[in-house]
Amino acid sequence: MSAPHPELAAEQRYVDRAYGRLDAMREAARRVASGYSEVGAGGTHQARLEREAAEELTRRRLSALDLGSAPLCFGRLDLEPGAASGSAIFYVGRLAVTDEDQAPLIVDWRAPVAEPFYRATAIEPMGVVRRRHFLTRPGDGRQIVGLDDEVFDRAAASSSGFTVVGEGALLAALDRTRTGRMGDIVATIQAEQDEAIRAPLNGVLVVAGGPGTGKTAVALHRAAYLLYTHRRHLAARGVLLIGPNALFLRYIDEVLPSLGESDAQLSTIAALKPAYRVVVGESREAARIKGDARMAQVIRRALRDREHPLPRPLVVMVDGNVLRLTRETSTQIVERTRRRAGSHNAKRPSVVRAIVDHLRDQYRRALGVTAPDDADWDRELDDRLRRLPDVRAALERMWPVLSGGDLIHDLFSFPALVHSAADGILARDDQALLARDRSASLREVRWSEADMPLIDEADALLGPPEAARPRRRRSRRSGDDAGARVVSELGVGGFITASELARRYRGDVASDEAVEEPRTFGHVVVDEAQDLSAMQWRMLARRCPSGSMTVVGDFGQASLPGALHDWDQVLRQLPQRAEPRVVTLTVNYRTPAEIMAVAQRVLAAAAPRVEPTRAVRHTGDRPRFVRVSHDALADAVADEARRAVAATGTVAVLAPAARHELLAARLAGLGARAGTGDALDAPVAILTAGQAKGLEFDHVVLVEPRDLVTSDPPGLRLLYVAMTRATRGLAIVHADPLPEVLAAAALPGAPLAAS
Repeated sequence: MSAPHPELAAEQRYVDRAYGRLDAMREAARRVASGYSEVGAGGTHQARLEREAAEELTRRRLSALDLGSAPLCFGRLDLEPGAASGSAIFYVGRLAVTDEDQAPLIVDWRAPVAEPFYRATAIEPMGVVRRRHFLTRPGDGRQIVGLDDEVFDRAAASSSGFTVVGEGALLAALDRTRTGRMGDIVATIQAEQDEAIRAPLNGVLVVAGGPGTGKTAVALHRAAYLLYTHRRHLAARGVLLIGPNALFLRYIDEVLPSLGESDAQLSTIAALKPAYRVVVGESREAARIKGDARMAQVIRRALRDREHPLPRPLVVMVDGNVLRLTRETSTQIVERTRRRAGSHNAKRPSVVRAIVDHLRDQYRRALGVTAPDDADWDRELDDRLRRLPDVRAALERMWPVLSGGDLIHDLFSFPALVHSAADGILARDDQALLARDRSASLREVRWSEADMPLIDEADALLGPPEAARPRRRRSRRSGDDAGARVVSELGVGGFITASELARRYRGDVASDEAVEEPRTFGHVVVDEAQDLSAMQWRMLARRCPSGSMTVVGDFGQASLPGALHDWDQVLRQLPQRAEPRVVTLTVNYRTPAEIMAVAQRVLAAAAPRVEPTRAVRHTGDRPRFVRVSHDALADAVADEARRAVAATGTVAVLAPAARHELLAARLAGLGARAGTGDALDAPVAILTAGQAKGLEFDHVVLVEPRDLVTSDPPGLRLLYVAMTRATRGLAIVHADPLPEVLAAAALPGAPLAAS
């Protein structure tokens, strides 16, 4: 057993001191929070706002200071004497910690002074003499078990007595077994990743790269870095992080808080429309059509079909007077209203006014000189006219109040409406894919994931239904004024806006009084971006008016219907407020070279234009191909899963959904879970290849790869995804013949890579 590094004990003492200060900071925040909780609920409305806002900020501070088992400090920078920072030594960590005199003990990893910790290289050392990584005990971030040193200036290092030890912090971290949740790699971010993390806020940043290049880690760390660096700009507006599915969000949900941030909202695309529940899937062909950008034009035409003149004159009797609204007049009203700015529902009051004014003028003319010149009389008559059943029916015919769900449900329920809206845009066969049976009510509609962007597109054209109500004075003004005073007095404008504060703590305004608009964000991060359709990108663009976005993905893994084909197509769907930037990650830190050599056979067939990444890890273990009979398939999968569990680490069985129930029964003794959120915490997770996107496991058992290759190339890309989830071992169990791209690699003695 080798002797410990001679400086290990000293570094441990320093870190212990920093933890002591962190504990003191946490206790101080806890006392403040306790003081707020002991204050009664009485007082004025403004006093309640002040108390609750301050308490919320204290809770936020406590959350940031709670690291759990994650290490506080993960490295040290020794800089050249006379560096611009004024100090020669900095300890870099998860968050800033100061001593009793407010001198820095630990600098936040996002601070500019910490940048060389990730970006310094032998070619560009950035003033660094030595960079030291701390290796901590898994599950106990307080305990340093090893040091890893990199020296950039050997002359300065020699004069200072520095030594070089360790195997490289990044590979050491990657060789550890996984847990069911993603751990942050902030201590081992490499230069090309750090370049993307610290890129400017404005415009669209594309982070491209194959499996294992750290794209998700970059996305999460960029969100944390931007919230730290641009706090005043982003905290009130927020950062939205989009993942491919709920399982993926659970996988990463502990990372951002562990990086010192809790101001990011994690969501899937479908979850951005929380009023609608996705309950069904649909054919790839239907999903492809619904994701096509042409659907935006179809929806615009569908809405125009709902804004139309009366088919016959409206005739009503009021106090013995016959009042008429001719078809020609209704046409003029509709055309004039269409030309007005604003959303459909917001323009409804102008239609109401035009109809009522027209009928009132006729009524006045019928009365002649006896008509009173009285504003109150006019208002009473207007109310009577609006309440007439025939007038209300005419309004609904000419300009109905609609939600996005109403418009899309009606459109798809009637083939004639689809034909009217889509003719000349979509082929007849494609139009037929949109039709479905009509539900009795909107609540009973069985929505699909591909419906959500269409509803959102319709909502953007319609505006909220509440906007169709007549304008009136709202009682929220006083709350907004009080919120503004609280924000100003507490100096928390960088964390929350006055209107948001008032909205969160207002108890005197009914929820149905609020006009609900989709929330927008200061920055949007999109992971697994290669699978989004044009309509989904339009949906996200509406959530980010500033155009500040980070999109992360790999078109070698694109497999969902309707997905775009390259980054140029993606960028055309997004607002261009600044020149877009593309950063390509080229090094695969996760997947062993032995697995990647076989997986790249699949990539070459599925996406020949995508450059393969360079794997830097070798395990010496080739992928295992296990051919069995159909009757023995489940038992063989169970055997491979048991072998993987015995080798320690996380284990995933990737199989078609139809096989999950049988496999879960066979693997029940290992504590296997299939497809649900708790599968990530189980000893064996049984997932589909699609559910495994963005995830990683120490060992993967892939079942019947031919079942994945249902379409080409999307099926081959899904196979590529499944093969590249493993960090240590891959076993492929099959009864059916292997896909052609794998058959040669499975032969005994076959070379790993294709010749």
